[in-house]
Formats: sequence, C-alpha cells, structure tokens
Amino acid sequence: MAAFDRVKSGIPEMDVALDNIPEDKILLESKGASMGMSKASELDIIVLVDPVKYYEMPYKDKIKAAKLIGKINWYFRDKKKHMMLIVPGRVGTTSPELGVPTAFSDISAFEIICETEESKAGYNPELSYGSHIFQDLVEAEILYTAVFHNEKTVHYSPEKLEGLKDIVADFDGGSELTEIVHVYYVSDRKCEVYNDVANEHLLITC
Repeated sequence: MAAFDRVKSGIPEMDVALDNIPEDKILLESKGASMGMSKASELDIIVLVDPVKYYEMPYKDKIKAAKLIGKINWYFRDKKKHMMLIVPGRVGTTSPELGVPTAFSDISAFEIICETEESKAGYNPELSYGSHIFQDLVEAEILYTAVFHNEKTVHYSPEKLEGLKDIVADFDGGSELTEIVHVYYVSDRKCEVYNDVANEHLLITC
C-alpha cells in the first residue's frame, strides 16, 4: 500500500494518505487508544482469544489459555516473526474473570498487545499506568492498544480473520482450545500496522 511505503520512507504527514485505504481492508483503526512508539511494519502472526468462548470456559480452565499464549510466545521468540495478541479484558491480570492471566514473560515476544472490550462477557480494557506490566511493555517497546465501544474505535472487524490459516493445533494443548484461541498465520496476507503517535492514529490492515 502506498501509505505504508511512504511511512517506511520517512515521508511525513501520512495521516491524510491513510484515508485512501479501503474500509474492507481494515482490521482495526482507532484514535487516542494506543500507547507506544510510531511504527510501520507487517505482521506474521495474529493470536486472538475469542471473548465469548473464553468467558464460557470453566473458571479453573482459563489458565490453559494463558499457558498456551506463553507457549506460542516462546516458540516464536527467536524466529523474528512480527506478532500481535488480541485478548478480552486485561492482559496480565491475576483474576481470570477480568481477562487472560498471563505474565509478561508469556507475551514478551509480541510487538502489539490489544485488549478488547466485550459487553457480552463483561470484559473491559484497563491498563494501569503504575503496574509492573505497563512498565515492562514500555521498556520492551511493545505497542499497546485497546478496543472500546466508543468513538476511539473507528473500525474493528476481527471476523476478517475467520477462514485464514489457523495453526493453534500445532502447539501442545492447542487442540482442546481451537474454539477459544486462534493463531492466524498471516505472513502471506500482507497485514500491515501503522501507528502515528503524533496524530494518535493506529491502523491495522489485513
């Protein structure tokens, strides 16, 4: 896409160019809901935890989703893959009813962490600026973003990922979580990330 090529070339004022991207190509677009450095890159892996299916899991089993994310994280850690994690509610929480109880070591290889609000399940993103995990995200230069049901979220269409290659069953424990955790291999889809800190504009296409 021309917009992303120009970002990579260092040409300023890219926010206007992004208006030319067709809506059906947009996975996520938000304004004022991200924290991190400006960047333009492509994605290889998108890990998505289904909010409703996760909510419906027995409480005692929710830790399995967190452990699976950790296995995915460590498998790809040194493979130079660009990865995004999309989870309901809070990442790094110790309370599974509030989100996915991962430690920072379980998500350290992801370049983008996205928390999503889900009214059907009662999940709400809430990253504490004083929390240890926030400090870890900042120090690791991991982009954080959130999907809210308000004007900050311009577009969010996770259904675009349905039908793409899902490799979750390739991981130990993944076969029993195929309806809950999805590991989409998108290297051949030209999924691109553009984050403009100055304009507080995040755009992810796929």
